[in-house]
Amino acid sequence: MRDEQRSNGPRKIEAFDIENKKWSGSLTEAVKVLAVLVFALAMATVILLILVPEVGLLMRNIFVTVFSAMIMAISVLAFIFLVIYIYEVRLKVRYEGKLKEINASLQQLSSPLRVAIITGMNLIFLAMVNLFWTGVLVAINISGDKPPEIVPLLSPQFAEILPYLNLLIISTIIANLLYLVIKSKWVPMTIETVLSITSAVLLYAVLMIFPFNPVLNSSTLLAIKLSLGFVLVMTLMGAAKNLLKTITLLLQK
Repeated sequence: MRDEQRSNGPRKIEAFDIENKKWSGSLTEAVKVLAVLVFALAMATVILLILVPEVGLLMRNIFVTVFSAMIMAISVLAFIFLVIYIYEVRLKVRYEGKLKEINASLQQLSSPLRVAIITGMNLIFLAMVNLFWTGVLVAINISGDKPPEIVPLLSPQFAEILPYLNLLIISTIIANLLYLVIKSKWVPMTIETVLSITSAVLLYAVLMIFPFNPVLNSSTLLAIKLSLGFVLVMTLMGAAKNLLKTITLLLQK
């Protein structure tokens, strides 16, 4: 065991050295490019001061401004590379295992972390959509000579869909809380399939009713329809995937 730890030590040090050289080399190359640009501009300024003093004086002022900008750019680049180096060499190696564990946990429907995230996001969305849907404003006629007009994004017809949307959000929250106590794997997957199908039906209803302000630009309305259609297709694909998983789990039962 001690021999293995001793052998792993030099490997980690060697890996750190490789990463250090890689990022140092990248920073050096970036600084070299900036230095060449500064040198070229300086030479052009000197030549113009000799040949055409009026233009040279203008170039000198430009060079002073550019040189200051170059110093700032080099400082910013050094800071960015330092942050990347610290992450790659220090934090990534240390927390990579934990990140993998978190990622694996989020893939499980019964994961407390996953349930907490989904529940929190749905509660926030539930509050936002009920409190502020009438206050979502957009600007139209931006390109005309007149000042842009501010209009609501959603029409009063959205109130007809809102109760069903609330029911779906609340059902999603309850379902995710149930995942914490349900032991059978096929039951949560079945619920996920039903929720996906319900979401697809609701999206289809939104497309049919289309509760958006008709005074919006035609291109904006078309973009909204295409976006909703894309989300609908992706939701149906997710429902089909969940259904296939449910069938597989039932057959394995």
